[in-house]
Amino acid sequence: MAKATNVGTIDQAEVKCFTEEALERIRLHPFIRRAHARVLDKSQAERWILCAGRESHTFPAILENMVERCSDERVRSILKENLDDEHGRGNSADAHFQHYLHLLDNLGISRERFTSYQERAGIRLALSLAYNISAQETEAIALGYMLVNEGMTPITYEAARSALTHHYPGLRTTFFDLHIAVDEKHVEDLYRALDSVPASATEDLLFGISIGERGMAVLLDEALGMFDYVEEPAGNATLAIAVG
Repeated sequence: MAKATNVGTIDQAEVKCFTEEALERIRLHPFIRRAHARVLDKSQAERWILCAGRESHTFPAILENMVERCSDERVRSILKENLDDEHGRGNSADAHFQHYLHLLDNLGISRERFTSYQERAGIRLALSLAYNISAQETEAIALGYMLVNEGMTPITYEAARSALTHHYPGLRTTFFDLHIAVDEKHVEDLYRALDSVPASATEDLLFGISIGERGMAVLLDEALGMFDYVEEPAGNATLAIAVG
């Protein structure tokens, strides 16, 4: 990824303020608010898993792209640690995507239902944004995307937990707490890495944050059911996923 060079580093207070504004808008998303109010129906709560699980399946490839293109060793190290977490730190059974599959099992949702889910525009756009962010060359855009993407985990996972336990009161799982704790650590590390980001990269970094917010918003739109009313054009195949 290309790095800008100039005198002075990025204003972390400005970045944190911009990020928090993005996170607050996600907190106000109807899916999040209705999840905490426990008024989402069961299919909406379950659809979040189908969408978020797809994002989890693709996330290692997105991180691999970012690692490959990252020229800042400090940021690269953080991304590699994140990638190691995604892969279960050498234990494939503990890979993050496997956690989603175990959650499906706990809820009695079949793997076939997960793999055959017909993606709507929301998750397709979210995944396309993530892939394109990871393949472009501007490091600050990717860093901004990661800051807000990881920062949203406590918001979305706490909401999903509230919605799912409403419909599955017997659910017992460490799934939510584990992912929240891991991503909170990643966010702390990413903010520390801002010390080496030049001030000239501010616009790109904030742009990355806005794209990350946009991706999550449309994913939540889909979970809510906002893409169910108009039949989409043919040719939009579901993402091929091997879940063995």
